[in-house]
Amino acid sequence: MKRLSELIKECEEKGIPIPEGKKVSRETLISRLANHHLEQNQADIPPLEQVSPQLARDITELPEKEREEVLKSDRFACGEKKNGIRGILHIRPEGNRFTSRNRCSDTYLLNELTVNVPHLCNLNLDQWEGSIFDGELYLPDSFIKLDSLTNALEATTALLHCSPDKARDYQESTGQKIHYHVFDVLKANGQDLTSLPLRERIRCLNEFQSFIKSSGQGEHIRFEELIFQEKEEYFRKIIEAGGEGIVLKNLNAPYFPGARSQSWLKLKRSNTVDAIIIGHDRGKEWDKKGLIGSVELGVFDENGDLRSIGRVSSLSLQRRIEMTQVVDGIPTLKKEYLGTVVECRFQELNKNLKGRHLQILSFRDGQNAKPISECCLNLSKEEENLTRVGIQIPEPVNERLIEIGNTRTAPINFRTTED
Repeated sequence: MKRLSELIKECEEKGIPIPEGKKVSRETLISRLANHHLEQNQADIPPLEQVSPQLARDITELPEKEREEVLKSDRFACGEKKNGIRGILHIRPEGNRFTSRNRCSDTYLLNELTVNVPHLCNLNLDQWEGSIFDGELYLPDSFIKLDSLTNALEATTALLHCSPDKARDYQESTGQKIHYHVFDVLKANGQDLTSLPLRERIRCLNEFQSFIKSSGQGEHIRFEELIFQEKEEYFRKIIEAGGEGIVLKNLNAPYFPGARSQSWLKLKRSNTVDAIIIGHDRGKEWDKKGLIGSVELGVFDENGDLRSIGRVSSLSLQRRIEMTQVVDGIPTLKKEYLGTVVECRFQELNKNLKGRHLQILSFRDGQNAKPISECCLNLSKEEENLTRVGIQIPEPVNERLIEIGNTRTAPINFRTTED
């Protein structure tokens, strides 16, 4: 990600005017650089309309009372959140094309994913030419065999960013083809629908779904099933089935391209657990400032072994300063922080038994202090799943206990990721 100063310099070098008299944003500069590239583009195939998808806010950002109101309100419906890669489908005269939400570092245009999903691009959608849909590209299986076994999200990412030949050969030889989960429409046959409320856009989505079904092209296309009542119960069912969560959507709201709007709220699987700080890592940028880059967290498993559950780099500047000491010119974690108990949250554990989106919620000190013997997590279910599909279980890190100054190997209290 380029700094603001780098973007300003690039605009100046290319003769792109920069607004004067007010502070300019990165988004403004990136948009102007992308438009400049579009103007210079002389390719045979016309460039795609640059549509950034609307993003959802995390419902946990809202006060508890507002969260409860959203879950009970008739203004909101919800659908399952797929664990994949965002994809905007453009139905064009030259065929179906896909863009992601990420931009190319050279052209600043949204990355195109088209050539890596030929089975979706070759669908006959001519009747809907000029339409643009929003959705998620994903693999339906939990674990996928690439060079080694990996989870579905990592496999989807790999297939969308490898060479087109490799992506095509893999999907054709294994039959494990990327699916497209459609959940919104921005244009229908050239008509802009983004200003319409969602309840009206749903009508168009239903028409498109009927077309896909009647034309027999639904093998790799799925549509969001919106739930209007008992949304909390639906969320629980999704989580019990191993899903990621739900997205709550305001039925009266328009579509906001590129915005993280409160009209979409995501509610995801989340686990809260007490963990121990068992180490730290350096970071290139933080090194320059003489501060640590991240801290590593650990828990005791059901056998009493210490397991690393990942690293957290989202520390406040003040906390980072407090935790750092410089030894021989190298930023290092102060020894008194080793063994500190923190309350942390993660979405789920990956194949390495590391927490996805791991973050520290609070430090367990003062009246909230807890002994490290209570930092326990029953990993037997995750280990069983990994063993079943042939993935090797990571080794424990019991040697860290010596560094922490504790030799405990048999914790008492356990909880599971399902608790």
